[in-house]
Amino acid sequence: MTGEFERHTMDLPTGPVSCFVAGTGHDVVYLHPAAGMRISGPLRRLVRRFRVWAPVVPGFDGTPVHGEVDSMPALADLLAAFVEAGPGRAVDAVGSSLGGWLGAWLAIRHPDLVEHLVLAAPAGFRPADAPPLSFDPDTMRAQLYAHPERVPPDDKPPEMRKANAAAVARYGLGNSHDAALQARVREIACQTLILHGTLDVRVLPTGVQMLKERIPNSQLVYVYDAAHSLELDQPERVGALIEDFLVRGEAFIVNQPLPEIADTAAGSSA
Repeated sequence: MTGEFERHTMDLPTGPVSCFVAGTGHDVVYLHPAAGMRISGPLRRLVRRFRVWAPVVPGFDGTPVHGEVDSMPALADLLAAFVEAGPGRAVDAVGSSLGGWLGAWLAIRHPDLVEHLVLAAPAGFRPADAPPLSFDPDTMRAQLYAHPERVPPDDKPPEMRKANAAAVARYGLGNSHDAALQARVREIACQTLILHGTLDVRVLPTGVQMLKERIPNSQLVYVYDAAHSLELDQPERVGALIEDFLVRGEAFIVNQPLPEIADTAAGSSA
């Protein structure tokens, strides 16, 4: 595969799954948010070092639902079948919002298939008594983006966006509270990176702090000046964090000197 994403359809036991694939190297599966699939800056960065698989969750972006897949655990099982049929080996999983919710379930139900896990503003971890999420379009836009001027135009037709909203309801994602998942996150054994925007009000700080406390091998990093949509608010920072974590694993917690700082220091001592 080259650096350009190619769209494929993979036939799985429960039905067809559309996916985008690009790059070469170790396999990374990217799990999109509730707005659907978008080729973001961090994804394009990952393609330089990895082979990236980006499946479209059935029901999103004009794809058909699978009749027997109607919950997050069932989606995780479908994703496991996708990994086995596509990469055919353990992968690194990167999930954004809804995708983080799904990635956490995958790491719990199919731990042998996940080597590293990135949970970027993961949904599903709001407290039961948290205020309900707003799905008013204007409110959502204000909460999703700290920098709406950086958001590319949304070329998805209105009927597709409406179908995406119906898919959110189908999988029970409306309140972003998954008690069963919250009770089991301690089972996530792989190296995990949790990312949270400092301006994110849809994923509460208590949720990501709980994940950091309960997932044994985890790191929590706050992304400054970013709301819920980390990939679009701060694409360079988020892309660099994810790449560094997937490359270095446990060594991610050890700071590396920035190249320009190292170069400057070398020049000063000459």
